Amino acid sequence: MSPGGAVPAGAAAAAGMGLREAVDAYREAVDAATAAELAGDGDAVFYLRMAALEATIARRAAVRAVISIHRALLGGAAVRQLVEVTGVSADQLAEWWTGWADGQVRLREQAGIGVDPEEYDRAAAALAGHAGTAADDVTGPGIPASPRPRM
Repeated sequence: MSPGGAVPAGAAAAAGMGLREAVDAYREAVDAATAAELAGDGDAVFYLRMAALEATIARRAAVRAVISIHRALLGGAAVRQLVEVTGVSADQLAEWWTGWADGQVRLREQAGIGVDPEEYDRAAAALAGHAGTAADDVTGPGIPASPRPRM
């Protein structure tokens, strides 16, 4: 591949993959890689494909992590527990969750799928109820009530 040439088909295809498909393709690419490629002496095509797969995995896993955070909150997990297992601050957790959950409420309004306002409010209360409490030793922002009117 010449510098600045076309993106290899395998690299371009990664963007359309789901998490499992991308992980499988990544595993296959690592298994098929030469020692030189794994040590940094591969060609641009190899590293473009790897970067595409790694970026796809990171994006898909980030979405899954927020969904798991949401479900953990609904299941009774404390914010402190989520901070410990994710390695991010309570503020970051709240930011991730709010961005995802607000989109889910809009999706519910527009397409009839996604998080309903009651579920949003339960998870928001779990975040707000633990943020800044001495017992949890966690600080975080107040989480607003559902951004949309109830249906």
